[in-house]
Amino acid sequence: MKKLFRNLILIVVIIFINSCDNTNDDGLQNNDLIIGKWEYSTQYENNIQTTQNDCKPSTIEFTSNGNRNDLYYDENISGNCVVVDNVNATWTKINSNSYQFNHNGDIYTETVTFENNNNKLTLESSDTDGSGTIIIYKFVYNRIN
Repeated sequence: MKKLFRNLILIVVIIFINSCDNTNDDGLQNNDLIIGKWEYSTQYENNIQTTQNDCKPSTIEFTSNGNRNDLYYDENISGNCVVVDNVNATWTKINSNSYQFNHNGDIYTETVTFENNNNKLTLESSDTDGSGTIIIYKFVYNRIN
């Protein structure tokens, strides 16, 4: 009887642990902090601010089914803010602060941090210039939903 009771408790614990996972059976990540729509704020290269959006703010949206949609705005010749690029990609969480993105087969990883009660998102990556100098890029977004 004790063995049956112990096995029953073990089964209940396993079911409970599996139900607490934030990924459902379809691989969707419904509770991830990155999910939502974010408005572009600023950009930094090696911690020096290089860009601030003066036009209609560009947005980035992460959906629970792993899609990423970036809308970029800039001024046209008439001085009107228009969408100049619409980039679609997919995302996957690697660990607590790393995400992998896939845009038309170009796969890259960025460090993601959340601040201000998870309403500020920073995407950070690095690359080298022609002389081998490492450049750290940071893109800052504010949550709009």
